[in-house]
Amino acid sequence: MPKTLIYYHRSYRKITGSGRVFLGLLMATSLPLSMLILFFHSDVTAWVSVATKAALASYNPSWSIEVVEKTFLWNKMSFVSISGKIPSELTIAANGFLSLLMIVLLLLTRKGKNIAVYFIFLFGFNLASALFFSAFPGDFPYTAAEFSELYMKAQISMWLFIPIILGMAFLPLPGSLATKILLILATLSYSVGFCTLRYIIFLFIIKEYSIFYMALLFFAFGPLIDFVYIVGFYSVYNRRLAIQLKGSASVWKWSY
Repeated sequence: MPKTLIYYHRSYRKITGSGRVFLGLLMATSLPLSMLILFFHSDVTAWVSVATKAALASYNPSWSIEVVEKTFLWNKMSFVSISGKIPSELTIAANGFLSLLMIVLLLLTRKGKNIAVYFIFLFGFNLASALFFSAFPGDFPYTAAEFSELYMKAQISMWLFIPIILGMAFLPLPGSLATKILLILATLSYSVGFCTLRYIIFLFIIKEYSIFYMALLFFAFGPLIDFVYIVGFYSVYNRRLAIQLKGSASVWKWSY
């Protein structure tokens, strides 16, 4: 079918803009948001911890759950202190065997090597946990409370960097500054909600099933996975912007 309209080709073109203006906007928008998080993360972590405690207590009121405060980045940080369940010998043996089996099978696979490498990495953590618990069943190097504290510290660090990461991604693009700021705030709001839900699930698994899964939970589904929704917000905005500007030659500059 013949096209009625042919848009300018995107090859060898770049978006115009001033580096000084970009740095100025970054300092004026992203930096204040990160500073707000630095000064007020105590309120956010307190809310997350109270919500998590309420959710876990509603499942089993007999559980001993406490909200603890510690200093982190010159401010108070709240997190949930809870005891974890020690894994049984059956849990250790079953996880060790299944992890080793999956690693061998994934090493033999011929398709999806990039995905296989990721799962080998995760099953490797599970296998390492099984070997450690088999050799030193009573000397696991960290507790459920320490895991909870680490999770909250990692999450605060992620909140601090989200405005900077998205500011560097959004600000060079043509479009409304207000829209970009709203998208950064929307990403932060989503992050707080997602962090709370994930926190509840993590502590539930550790308390109800075993501390055996702490390493797997943190590295497979912990704060590192937050980059998925960060990229998602950027991709949605970028796609809508590309559709709006695909017929406009004025926003592009030839790169040669």
